[in-house]
Amino acid sequence: MTLRTTACILLAAVLLAAPALAQTYKWKDAQGRTHYSDSPPPADARSVTEKKLQPSVVEQGASYAEREAMKNAPVTVWFGNDCDALCESAQALLKARGIAYSEQRITSEEQKAALTARFKVKEARVPAIAAGADQLMGYSAEAWTRLLDRAGYPAKGSAKPRPPKPAAAAPEAPAGATADDDSQIPEPPAPR
Repeated sequence: MTLRTTACILLAAVLLAAPALAQTYKWKDAQGRTHYSDSPPPADARSVTEKKLQPSVVEQGASYAEREAMKNAPVTVWFGNDCDALCESAQALLKARGIAYSEQRITSEEQKAALTARFKVKEARVPAIAAGADQLMGYSAEAWTRLLDRAGYPAKGSAKPRPPKPAAAAPEAPAGATADDDSQIPEPPAPR
């Protein structure tokens, strides 16, 4: 390395480090006015305060687009006790995209009826998702991705995964019952 190259590197290092070593002075002049400066105050200054400033650090968090999407189209997902593989896939998609969401577990007839009414369908299926007014029943990675994109969520958000909630005990199916679709919410046994 030449002497000139070494000198340039040292000069660049000093200039880049200068903001980290910045000092600010606060003092009052003879008339009582407060002054702020990055150079030392005059000898006749009163109430001199010297402060070393640290470089500013921008906090990492949700981007503007993500904050707007969360405000305008909050995500709610509905899961049941009998949709293990589909619910796990849905949760994996949300986790991979870093989407913050509220979770609803459908464990009672009242909850099932509320979901059916909200989605305006005859039969509720889980998992289901809503982002603002846009909603889907059932799971398809492509369909859920399009819904989240329409709502303005970035491809990679900042939400941290939450610990899983313990699932409520699933009601037992009547003897001889079969499920033709494992994403269906089971019907309770008929009263005798």
